[in-house]
Amino acid sequence: MDWEKFKKNFITKSEHAFDYLNWIDRVSVVFLFFILFAFAIFSSSFKYTVIDHDYYKKMAEKQQITEIKNPVTRWTIYSNNTPPGVFSTSTNLSDLAIDPQQEWDKQKLEDFLADVVFEQICKDKDEETCENWLSAFVKKYELEDFVYEEAYIKNSIRQEVKNKLNKKFRDSIILKENLESAQMQEIQAMNLEWIYFITNNLYADPTKVTDKQKTVSILAPKLNIKEDELDKKLKLVDLQYVSILKKLDLDLKDRIDKRVESESTAVKNKLLDIKNSIYRFLILESQPTRFYPENKLAAQITGFVTNDNEWKYWIEWYFNDQLKWEEWVKITKKDVSWRIIGWTNLWEKDSINWADLKLTIDRNVQKELTKILQDWIKEYRANKWSAIVMDPKTWAIIAMADSYEYDPNNYWDVYDLEKVSYAKYPNPWYDLLWMPVFIEDSASGTIYKLKWQEIKLRSATEKELANSAIPKYKFKNNFWPWAYNNDSIWSLYEPWSVFKAVTVAIWLDTWDIKPSDMYRDKWYVEIDNYKISNVANECMGYNTYLHALNWSCNVWMIDIIRKIWKPLFYKYINDFWFGQKTNISLEWEVYSQIPPYEKWSQAKLFTMSFGQWITATLIQMASAYSAIANWWLYMQPYIVDTMKLPNWMTIKNDPKPLRRVIKEETSKTIVAMLVEWVRHGFAKKWWVDWYDVAWKTWTSQIASKWWYEVGSAGHTITSYWWFAPAWNPKFVIIVRIDRPRSAVYSETTSSIMFQRIASYLLNYYGIPKNN
Repeated sequence: MDWEKFKKNFITKSEHAFDYLNWIDRVSVVFLFFILFAFAIFSSSFKYTVIDHDYYKKMAEKQQITEIKNPVTRWTIYSNNTPPGVFSTSTNLSDLAIDPQQEWDKQKLEDFLADVVFEQICKDKDEETCENWLSAFVKKYELEDFVYEEAYIKNSIRQEVKNKLNKKFRDSIILKENLESAQMQEIQAMNLEWIYFITNNLYADPTKVTDKQKTVSILAPKLNIKEDELDKKLKLVDLQYVSILKKLDLDLKDRIDKRVESESTAVKNKLLDIKNSIYRFLILESQPTRFYPENKLAAQITGFVTNDNEWKYWIEWYFNDQLKWEEWVKITKKDVSWRIIGWTNLWEKDSINWADLKLTIDRNVQKELTKILQDWIKEYRANKWSAIVMDPKTWAIIAMADSYEYDPNNYWDVYDLEKVSYAKYPNPWYDLLWMPVFIEDSASGTIYKLKWQEIKLRSATEKELANSAIPKYKFKNNFWPWAYNNDSIWSLYEPWSVFKAVTVAIWLDTWDIKPSDMYRDKWYVEIDNYKISNVANECMGYNTYLHALNWSCNVWMIDIIRKIWKPLFYKYINDFWFGQKTNISLEWEVYSQIPPYEKWSQAKLFTMSFGQWITATLIQMASAYSAIANWWLYMQPYIVDTMKLPNWMTIKNDPKPLRRVIKEETSKTIVAMLVEWVRHGFAKKWWVDWYDVAWKTWTSQIASKWWYEVGSAGHTITSYWWFAPAWNPKFVIIVRIDRPRSAVYSETTSSIMFQRIASYLLNYYGIPKNN
């Protein structure tokens, strides 16, 4: 055997085997690597899709899915007219937006949107409304060069649309919600121009960020978020959705739909070059909306429904269970630009028994009453007014109006501020008495939104109000969210002289006396260190009881109450429903309790006889005088006439007598005395030709901290009550005016409106004249 040859062959074969083994090892390593990699992917996928599936699903839903409560299936509130008017209904209104990333005919788009926006905010609007809406659209506090001309307005709109089209990136993102005050102060101290607060939420403009890396490292710890998370939020994102208008008018929405349809059809048929079109810019989003076609009219009766489907105040609140049909939540998905990319098929339903409501309110009377009183309020520079028109035979409320104004379609406008104009209010201390007035205070003020600016304000002191050098601010509607109130059922006041008819009725019902009986008036009475006197000189001397009512004599009231005395007076005023709610179908009706008569002093008894030291709402006083007009039959006042149920069955709210307060014969005597007062007494100059009218005026001082404000212009409440025709009344009306500044007494404020209102109502109801 050739040993060397064998050795050589063996070595050669060994080398081949080693190479083979090396090849096998390399393949194994690569194979093992892929096995491990695949296992890692599988494990990670299994973790995300199976083990942690619920967690990441919730994260995705939180980022992409938004819940929208749908208010559309609330039913309708009608007025009591033929055909019925609509106070409140549900519909779909559209929001208009544009996608500025499109590259088609931007000039044509600017012209088209200028026309659309003009029609929405200014066409057929008064100058002040147009200026306010234009100011809001262009996001400027004041339009110094504003001209109420179509060309100027459209040019301003066109320039703002051009600015919106030139935007490339989102310029407003939220960084952190619900910050503590200490955090806010710490962040404000950084003086970063591109961040700002809205209430306690922090926002940023990523397009203005400078030295991003350094800023993120400093700001992230203050916000308690990770640096990479903050860096991601501040990343520039293409802007594909810019809002133009909210809640488009239906005719404008139809106009845009037709434009989009015609252009898309023309492009499809090659009749229009897509570069000359604008339809790809336009985004219309249909939004379920509670809509109030009458705008401000009857807003203090209907209340409103918020954008979050929360029902607020009055009818919307009180009859919520009857007005809602299906309460459901709609789920929508949005992309990174927060645009809606589709609705899911998931929703929650809660079926409710629904009903349409028809109120007793006549929208024509409501509108005319509001117009007349608003005009006179400006004339007499009063703070506010409220009024009720009532049917004395059924006790249905025909109209219930307030000077507070707000549009339930834009209920948030009550928070709008404005600078006090010295041309309009030369003496703010007097002209804005008892209205919220503010001054700037950067140290201790509260943050308010002044159009598109933030400003720190606090309430002005009396001294600051009188200082014309200090800039002042007030709410545009003068009364802030108080505008949501219905003063007719929510505000108490002392009725004063109008209460005298109640006292006289009690006296006539319990004593054997006649209006022609005589008494002696010495002008004043002293009791418990108080001196109570008359106002009219005609009260002095030896006069009939009828004469005393004609001239509203206080001393005569004291003479009467001494005969009636405490227990009987207490019984009757409770029978008249004072000291308790009328239980009208409106939420938040207030009342003032009447303490037991054993606790009354003589002075209190005497002054209560002519309406001092007793408080009532306007609805209570309207009810008391409706009882007089209805021969003293007290009934249940109501504001809902009918309710239509799902099976189309109609429930009618029939008049409901509650009690007879005094004898019918007494009532006729009181009516005759009140008619005589109009013909020959204090109110004879407001007589309405050819009609018998019963009425009473009064002027109330305003209770202050310890006593009453001095009875001068701006420091009284004036009012009047009347019904007509006196012997077969169709309506009762009561009006209250707070703080008229051009006169003191009701005969020159409330009463001066009487003839205009009376003429309208007598003509509207076609009431024939007397022979």
